[in-house]
Amino acid sequence: MKKLLLLITFTVLFVQAAVESKTSINKIDLQKFDTIFEQISKKRVGLSDKELSRVVTPFVNRSILRIIRDKNTKNTIRSKPLVLKLYGIFDNKANINQKWYKIRSKVYNYRLVKIKNSSVILKQKRKKLELFLRKKNDKIQIIKNF
Repeated sequence: MKKLLLLITFTVLFVQAAVESKTSINKIDLQKFDTIFEQISKKRVGLSDKELSRVVTPFVNRSILRIIRDKNTKNTIRSKPLVLKLYGIFDNKANINQKWYKIRSKVYNYRLVKIKNSSVILKQKRKKLELFLRKKNDKIQIIKNF
């Protein structure tokens, strides 16, 4: 009987020590997480809109017009006609020929005057030009998992 009582006492003490050590480890882990969350919650200051507008796009566009300068006449000759394509619209900005523009920005010889849901309007003096997004591809599916 005494052996059984001793065995139960040691078991209880062992379990209690294990629980206490686990809670101290959890407290240390919680303190680490608290410091991480404090660092995350601090306000970080990024670039202003003006600075962001000056950033050159890092993506290479190989279909940009090539302008050849004639050294004798100092005239610029376009090797290809100007082709404007609308690739995307996001957050009141339009991606035209792989470059992002906002309203009132100059796009080649045009001015971006309006951004619609699936098109943009460019204006040059009396001439208006509307660029549309390409038709959707039936092979691409967007699935929303809510």
